Amino acid sequence: MLRSFISTLCLMLFLGLSCPLQAQAVEGEQRFADLGVCRLESGAAIENCRIGYRTFGSLNANRSNAILFPSWYNGTSQDLTQFFGPDRMVDTAHYFGVAIDALGDGVSSSPSNSLTQKGTKFPAITIRDTVNAEYRLATEILKVKHVYAVMGISMGGMQTFEWAVDYPDFMDRAVPIVGTPQQTSYDLLNWDVLGKAIEADPAYNNGNYEAEPPLKLANELSTMMLPTPSFWAREISRADFPHWLEQMQQNTTLDANNRLWQLQAMMSLDVTHGRGDLAQAAGRTKAKFFIVVSDYDHLVNPAPALQWANLLHAGTYVSHNDCGHRMLLAECDGESLTAVVRQFLAEK
Repeated sequence: MLRSFISTLCLMLFLGLSCPLQAQAVEGEQRFADLGVCRLESGAAIENCRIGYRTFGSLNANRSNAILFPSWYNGTSQDLTQFFGPDRMVDTAHYFGVAIDALGDGVSSSPSNSLTQKGTKFPAITIRDTVNAEYRLATEILKVKHVYAVMGISMGGMQTFEWAVDYPDFMDRAVPIVGTPQQTSYDLLNWDVLGKAIEADPAYNNGNYEAEPPLKLANELSTMMLPTPSFWAREISRADFPHWLEQMQQNTTLDANNRLWQLQAMMSLDVTHGRGDLAQAAGRTKAKFFIVVSDYDHLVNPAPALQWANLLHAGTYVSHNDCGHRMLLAECDGESLTAVVRQFLAEK
C-alpha cells in the first residue's frame, strides 16, 4: 500500500513536482546501511558490508542531537528498542536515538548471513572494526558530523570506550554501562572458557555445521556468569532446577559462529591499542563520561572502568546488589539507573 502511494506521488513529476526517493522510515523499524567494503584492522575486509540500525525521534536543525547506542554481545538493535522513548533512558522527545547492530550479530554483516564469506570464511573482527563501521553509518548514511552521545551496555559499553578513543572529537558525552576499556585476566578467562565450550560441542564441527549446534555447555556457562551465585540461588529453587536447566539447554536461535566471532572481538578489546597505558588512552578522549558498573559483576570486571573514571574525574553509578551484570533488570537497578542516565544526558 505504501509503495503504491509513493508510485502515485511519482506521477506528480508530470506536474513539475518532485518525487520522494524513498518513504520516510517508520520509527524503530529495521533499516540497513550498505557500506560496500569494510576494511579491517587485520588487513582483511568484509565484502558487501552492511550495518543494521533503527532510529527513534528526530534530528534537530543542526543535526547535533544524535545518540548512538550499539548492541551488546548476542544482542541486536531490536533488543535496544526498550531504551528509547519520551520516558525511557534515551528521551526521544529531545534526542535522535540510533540503535545499531554490531558486526557479527546476525543482522549486520556476520558469518551467518554473508553471501560471499559464509561461516568460517568470514574474517575475524575486532571491537575497533565494529566502531569504524558504525562511524561510517553515522557519517556516510545518516550524514551526522557530530553526535551528542555514544552509549552502550556490556559489549556496547566496550564499543563506547573504543568510540571515545578513536573518534574523540565526534561526541560530547559517553555512557558505558557494565563495559570495560580493557579486558582483565579474569574477563579473558571467562571469554576463553565460553569460546572453548562452543568449539568443543561435537555438532559445531569446527564451524562447518549445517544444523545449528545445541551448545548446551556454552548456554549453561553464559547463564551462570551473568548475575551472581546468590542471585540465582534466590531466583531459582532446587525443585525448579531441572526445568531451568532444560530451558537454558534448548537449542538457541543464535548462530554459533556469530557468537564465537563476537566473543573473539571482545577478547581483542584494548583501547590502548597495545600500549597498555589506560591513562594515556583516557587522556586522548574529549567526551564527558558517566560510567556505570556493578561491584559484583562476574562477567566484566569493573576495575578498568572505575580506573578510567578516576583518571577523568568522571561521574559514576556503582551497583552494590547481587544482580551483577544483569543490573539493568527492573527488579535490580533498572529504574534508578534510567533516571540518573537521563539526568546526565540532560545536564548543560
